[in-house]
Amino acid sequence: MKIQQLFDELEKTTKNKEFIFESTGIVNRFNEMQYGFFPLGLGILTENNKNEEAHPDNEIEEGGIMVLGNDFGTVSYVDGYVKNEAKKIGETDSTTIKNLLNKSVHLNLNKTFFTNFYLGIRLVDGDYDGTTMTKRMFKGKEIKLEDVYKKLCFDFFVKQLELLNPKVVICLGHDVKNALIDSIASDDFANWNPKSKSINKLHEEDNHIISNTILGDRTFIIISHPCDLRNFTKEQKGKLNEILDNC
Repeated sequence: MKIQQLFDELEKTTKNKEFIFESTGIVNRFNEMQYGFFPLGLGILTENNKNEEAHPDNEIEEGGIMVLGNDFGTVSYVDGYVKNEAKKIGETDSTTIKNLLNKSVHLNLNKTFFTNFYLGIRLVDGDYDGTTMTKRMFKGKEIKLEDVYKKLCFDFFVKQLELLNPKVVICLGHDVKNALIDSIASDDFANWNPKSKSINKLHEEDNHIISNTILGDRTFIIISHPCDLRNFTKEQKGKLNEILDNC
């Protein structure tokens, strides 16, 4: 499918919804973004994703892999990253990307799409003090994510699943795990509860992989952020690559 379809869907999802972002201390600037995880950039790691003229024609194979991160960081981080980004594919400073491009992970980039669960960028300038997406402050008072904002993000995540139809969703980090638990009223993610349970514990229990979910016939794999595989045993890495090889 063409990447442009996802941008069109994102525009429809967020159009005239500025108040939803603002009420939760976030700004929506997807039209100004140039690089990184979708929609900060094109969501794909190919030579074409640097070519703005090729943007409408970029495609991603369906039935592949989705890498699901948490959020796009802060306004100052995004501005600095876009300003300084002049590297070639594979030379990124992103630890997440570097780890995913490690040869020990059988990731077919022609079938891999990078995205985040939460839309927009965190405000941390002026009166805002943000550390993570789920723990942010405004003038010394904690800001919680509004339900209407979380629903907006989840609905767009589901739309991405429908359009891309990935076989595998690699979930990066504790906040992604908890976002899915909060959003999905299903026993499918029961093994990832309680929300306080660490990802390392899930690895130890061999409960980090969930298949055949209410979100479609897909496999969800939770990995410590930023794609840290140090807690995977040799057998677990082998199972991960077996799943990826079948995409």
